[in-house]
Amino acid sequence: MKIINNLTNYIEKMSKKEFDKNLKLFIGLIFFLVIGLSYFFYTENSDLITRIRDINKLKIKIQNIETRYKKIQMEEDRLQKLLEEDKDFNLRKFFEEFCSQQNISPEPNWDTQETVASDKFDEIKISAIFKNQTMQKLVEIIEELNKKGIVYLKELKIENQNNGKITFYIDLATKKFKQV
Repeated sequence: MKIINNLTNYIEKMSKKEFDKNLKLFIGLIFFLVIGLSYFFYTENSDLITRIRDINKLKIKIQNIETRYKKIQMEEDRLQKLLEEDKDFNLRKFFEEFCSQQNISPEPNWDTQETVASDKFDEIKISAIFKNQTMQKLVEIIEELNKKGIVYLKELKIENQNNGKITFYIDLATKKFKQV
């Protein structure tokens, strides 16, 4: 209360000119204070919005990774079930039988290769070349391969030949449980 009385006495003792000058100074100070605070809140708000957008982008990336992980997990579970059902599956034997059933013969020098696929599985792959084939035969081969869920088409490259036939390079693969 004493402070307010002192301030009131001080203002009453001022001349009109001094009062106007101090009032303008006070209003100017308040104006710049409001502008400064507005700028501060605006920049803070902009920074927060930018951070929120970045977090949302990361959230979307995480969701995509999680979705891919779930798909991979489902595929591994499906594969594990297939491998348990057909424990003695041999890709080399399958490939030889498949080629004889489809009445096709690959170029020589094809063999199986084994690589590490994950913590649970190793991948076994066969790379083979088939020359002088038709596109229709390739489609039939792919349809038949898709019926055998344990084997999948890893890579396919097709080249046209001058005689209207095609040559295709095919990589077939399967997984097997890691040996512990």
